[in-house]
Amino acid sequence: MTILDLARRYYPRLWDDRRLEMLVMAGQLTRQEVEEVKEGAHETAGNGL
Repeated sequence: MTILDLARRYYPRLWDDRRLEMLVMAGQLTRQEVEEVKEGAHETAGNGL
């Protein structure tokens, strides 16, 4: 499982924006990947996930 997979799974329930920003600064995620994670979280927010 990659960092991106983990971000998709845990944002925003367990990981917040600050955690994602730290991963960008550490070179583990790109800004584009963070935006994709955030967009995906908004799409599934009503699904009880």
